[in-house]
Amino acid sequence: MSAWLNTVIMEIALSNCRLCGRNLEPGMGEICPQCGASYAAVAQHAPAPTVLKPAVVMTLFDLAWAFVVWGVSGGFLIVLDVAYRASIWLQGRTLDLQFTAPLVIASLILTMMMHVAGFVAAWLVVTRVGRRPFCQTLGWGWHPRFKWLHAAGLALLMLGVAALAEKLLPHKETDLEKLLKLGMAVKLMVAALAVLTAPLIEEIVYRGVVYSSAEGLWGKTAAVALVTVLFALVHVPQYWGSWAANTAILSLSLVLTLLRAWSGTLLPCVVTHLVYNGIQAGLLLAAPDKVPEQNQTQAAVVSMAQWLGAQWLGAR
Repeated sequence: MSAWLNTVIMEIALSNCRLCGRNLEPGMGEICPQCGASYAAVAQHAPAPTVLKPAVVMTLFDLAWAFVVWGVSGGFLIVLDVAYRASIWLQGRTLDLQFTAPLVIASLILTMMMHVAGFVAAWLVVTRVGRRPFCQTLGWGWHPRFKWLHAAGLALLMLGVAALAEKLLPHKETDLEKLLKLGMAVKLMVAALAVLTAPLIEEIVYRGVVYSSAEGLWGKTAAVALVTVLFALVHVPQYWGSWAANTAILSLSLVLTLLRAWSGTLLPCVVTHLVYNGIQAGLLLAAPDKVPEQNQTQAAVVSMAQWLGAQWLGAR
């Protein structure tokens, strides 16, 4: 009887490893020593996190060079455009820009070349001519809580804001809409610029170089305000005279900059910007005879919302 009782007590006292099933003696916990050693080895060789944080101290000197990068990437053309329009207004004359397809294509090629020059300038300034890591200094990386589906959802939200602005705010034909009527060659160039270079270069310049410098000096709130306004200001000449279009671009700028401030990384901004521009480029090329109208934008928003809903349900 005593031997049987001792056996029962031992069986009750022992438990099994929750990983391999081996018997565990009292005080050994839930995992046997062999499994514990394997866990320690995996943890020791685990890859480093993908989120990269800026590791440099910013100064006014850095901010000044950030504005130099902004100027190289196209800012000085905006200043010239605004000055020209202001001089016309002061003289009391009506501004009537005449567009031709060769002139517009040449200007778009120049803009693409300036994007490349802006990237080179950004690399030189950020790396101190190769003495610092480019991606780590900018905060390049992908936030673990931000998925590609979130980027598509934000792009959808911004398209919805644009469609709503077209309904509620004054809108007249912009310079961009005028040049898009010049033929498919111009539309292809605009679409290529919007998809191939603008999302990457603009995010590196605005949410990368300028934002990092401003945040290091004045904090996130001031950096968000500065970059949001600066990005929207650069696009004003394209959408001159349209409150709806300028409101849409200001909203996009704010969302992208808040995304940068929240995530601390740059890649989510690039992907969201790319999806937004890609949808607009697709709408543009799908309507070869005219600029996409408001109902086409709304149809795209509805279609994308349905697709996102199907993807979300499929992921569950």
